[in-house]
Amino acid sequence: VDEAIKSLQKATYFNFRFIQAFASLGSAYLMKGDVDESIKNSLKALELAPEFAVAHNNLAIAYLEKGDGDKAVEHCDKAMKFGYEVAPQILGEIEKYRS
Repeated sequence: VDEAIKSLQKATYFNFRFIQAFASLGSAYLMKGDVDESIKNSLKALELAPEFAVAHNNLAIAYLEKGDGDKAVEHCDKAMKFGYEVAPQILGEIEKYRS
């Protein structure tokens, strides 16, 4: 994961509008357990492309990790709206926060 992060950081350095790289950094940081960096990079991807479903999914998971159910639900719903198939276990966790 660390090597992937280094490569993706280089990619975003040379192309600061590389949406997929920011979203992939969000995923990689989630795998590493660095939720705050995941959120930062996923939000950057959404700044560039507000309908980028992968970034919304990353944020749903990251906010679940942080215990912010409202934001987790919001981003899960957006990920699905924009065509992402959210994992069943994530959906199960999200359901606990729906009012």
